[in-house]
Amino acid sequence: MITRKDKRADDITRPLKQPKFESVNDGFPAKPMPENPIALLDAVAAISTPLEAYRVAQVVAQQIVLFSTADVCTISRWDAEENLITLWAEFYRGADHASSIAHVPYSPSDYPKTEAVLLTGLPVKLRINDPTLPEDERLLMKSMRANSLLMLPLVSQEKVIGLIEVFESDTDQDFSSDEVANIQVLAKHAGISLERARLLEETKKSAVELEIIRRASIKLTASLDQTQVFNAILHSALQLSPDALDAHIFTVEDGEIKFGGSLWANGKEGPSYQTVREGGLTDNVARTGETIAIEKVEEHRFYIDSRWVKDGWKGSIIGLPLKTGNKVVGVMNIAYRTRQDFSESRLRLLGLLSDQGAIAIHNARLHNFVKHQAVTDSLTGTANRRAFNDRLEEELRRSKRYQRPFSLLILDLDGFKAVNDTYGHMVGDQTLQAVAECLQAEVRDTDFLARYGGDEFALILPETNCDQATTIVEKINAALKERKFDWLTESPTKTITISTGIACYPGDADNADGLISKADSELYLKKGNAR
Repeated sequence: MITRKDKRADDITRPLKQPKFESVNDGFPAKPMPENPIALLDAVAAISTPLEAYRVAQVVAQQIVLFSTADVCTISRWDAEENLITLWAEFYRGADHASSIAHVPYSPSDYPKTEAVLLTGLPVKLRINDPTLPEDERLLMKSMRANSLLMLPLVSQEKVIGLIEVFESDTDQDFSSDEVANIQVLAKHAGISLERARLLEETKKSAVELEIIRRASIKLTASLDQTQVFNAILHSALQLSPDALDAHIFTVEDGEIKFGGSLWANGKEGPSYQTVREGGLTDNVARTGETIAIEKVEEHRFYIDSRWVKDGWKGSIIGLPLKTGNKVVGVMNIAYRTRQDFSESRLRLLGLLSDQGAIAIHNARLHNFVKHQAVTDSLTGTANRRAFNDRLEEELRRSKRYQRPFSLLILDLDGFKAVNDTYGHMVGDQTLQAVAECLQAEVRDTDFLARYGGDEFALILPETNCDQATTIVEKINAALKERKFDWLTESPTKTITISTGIACYPGDADNADGLISKADSELYLKKGNAR
């Protein structure tokens, strides 16, 4: 195999294999040189047949060898932006097929003649005995066992995209003008076929990408659950990014950025980010509402000192705003293991997914808000009567199934009518809010507090018997006694106390109506005694 000097190496890379040009195989003559124009047309037709780019390169290498006196032909791709050449295909005379063996990419800047071909688009002929030949070029030809070398640009759409190298090993004779002309004809048709293959590949890719977008749209409109929406967006983003490492989403609401979810490229749940770096990628995308695409993370200020780059990551990352109108509702980041080219078409496709994702997040957020409003008391922020009824039935089912106790408290504010009569309903509302805050602070996370109606609250205490419930009531009363209601300045309303009715499952009742009735009876009994 033919190799060049790796820019990172100190010497010429040893060829991995040495072809034997003396032998023949399958009847191919050692040095054919077709003169019939029909043969040239046949070669052009052969080049025009394949639909895949790599197959075009393989057939071109084969036809050039068979149509010339050359011993070997190699076809290489040129990445102009990175200024790297990578082997695409090669063919040895006497072989029955082309080969495509990976080798270390090299920079054409190490070889003046090679670089001239790529930059000028003109062919160059080299002979190893030429005294004016640059030394690097001479060493290269020796490593290739080439006495005579012809280099031609591979052109597509008037742009040099690669390099064709044709050489002879047993003579240093110059390539004839007719031979060069014929090879140029084949090279021209190679460029046309490669462009057609590229367009076909892009069309297929676009069809696949649009199908991913279509499926994502269906998934995103099928659910109003925010977690499911996040997963649908992330799965689709990874499908559109074959070389991705992971993708993650953050939500933005009232200026606060919160982690939403993440997935690894294999579809498994990714890492959780509790904080967002101030001034980092996510923070900047959230604040500006603009996409930020970073092709070289190791050179960007956001990541140049990050532990990922220090661990060897030299890929790319993109941050996309999830916007509804001009409002940013989230940020999606996609990290890639290798360097990416964020073309306009690629950004447009990811932007389309981001727009759909933003609408889905907005709808899920709106759904959650409406759902919350439906079960929340607007004044105190606690659960409302409807939510209380649902939770009581749920706790009954759970306690019956596991044969566990629970208690129900109904709490009534003492003298609350006097607060309204003395200070008005606005102060009364303020007082109810303060009492609700105090109750929330004293109950456990597993307890359920609701506004039962007017100045009454209901409290469900799972895994709690009557004795334990009584202790909790005492704790609540003590907390209310310590609470300062500074806006209540006149006796007897300057302090707030409560009366409580307690019902316990299963001792007092085994259904919701029975428990509520028992708690109500005890409450009104206590209120009557207080009067």
